[in-house]
Amino acid sequence: MPDAETPVDESSSTALPSPESYLADICGGHQIVFLGDQIGVQQHLSFLAGAFAELADAGVTILAWEFTNSRSQPALDELLAASEWDERACCDLFVDLLGAGFGYQEYAEVLRAAWEHNAAERKRSSDQRPIRVVALGLPSYVEDPQLLDGRSAAELGLRNWWLGGHYRDMSAFHAASVLTKEVLRQGERALVYMNVTATTTKLIEWADGVPTASAGNLLWRWMRDGCRRVVFHGVIADTAATQRVEDLVAQSPEVRGRSGVRFGLDLAASPLGSVAAASVRGTIDGSGTGLRLRDIADGYIYLGPREEWSPCTLIGDLLTGENFDSAEARYRALDPRPEPYSRDELEAVRRTGQQELSEAWPPLPEPPEETKRRRFGRRTTAD
Repeated sequence: MPDAETPVDESSSTALPSPESYLADICGGHQIVFLGDQIGVQQHLSFLAGAFAELADAGVTILAWEFTNSRSQPALDELLAASEWDERACCDLFVDLLGAGFGYQEYAEVLRAAWEHNAAERKRSSDQRPIRVVALGLPSYVEDPQLLDGRSAAELGLRNWWLGGHYRDMSAFHAASVLTKEVLRQGERALVYMNVTATTTKLIEWADGVPTASAGNLLWRWMRDGCRRVVFHGVIADTAATQRVEDLVAQSPEVRGRSGVRFGLDLAASPLGSVAAASVRGTIDGSGTGLRLRDIADGYIYLGPREEWSPCTLIGDLLTGENFDSAEARYRALDPRPEPYSRDELEAVRRTGQQELSEAWPPLPEPPEETKRRRFGRRTTAD
């Protein structure tokens, strides 16, 4: 490490592993690695799209995620095996999820990157290392709104993320079942990219005083050392912990004086692992006190400060004349009314959802008190 008094060349490399090489390394040592994220962070999806080659080198054969529907797995397999990229087929996969669609461009670019990786692998004369994307999105009555008999899918607890145990528990068991079938029983190695709440392993989180289930919980209790959890910086809902990590990163001799720092590391042996996460409600041993980052996750990926996050962008032509009727029927099952929604109304729903992405993220760390005093305090002669 450079001496604290020595000027640092920002162009020089550090001994810290890159996020891509770190993620590949931890995947290479475990059968399933859960990668926890917040929904719709542009930088994180760009990182994932650029990591396929190193993941394949580490033996990863599957990227599993919850952002396309399990019932569309044959169409997803066909898309990634095609000789030419089919943009329309890719977009339709996202219409087939969550009512009006989960149509963000950066998620589609992950699939495009997987197809490009596989296309390059097919050109190799030997030692091909394709990666299959496995969908974990949960099919439900929304896929056939007529089964609701005029009732709301959200009212029945089938498709609403915020209803508590119903949907979350159902999706956890569904994801664990798919991973068991597609990864464990096939002897494959997988990176599982999901919403951060779905990736907890040894940590049992509490919501409204009730313990929750996650796909990570279920598989970790079966696999133990075969399963690990990695999280992106800023995704844990503890603003103080996020700020403390950024302070430690800025003060590190490895980082001081450099811009655009990116790295991945194990939390067990790092000072970052000792950062308290007092706002996290959960337990790893029956008691709910004293949680630190190393209790919450095994690995940590730092791509930059939390304030640099940008929300994903909408796919421009997601809804078409061919898919509108089915998308509208599924959305009306979530938000029922007698008359159908118009195309403009569903586009407005999509725009509103995109605008609200950042509101669902953990809040930004607040500036230190002394910084606020300097910025807003009254100027005196002593100043």
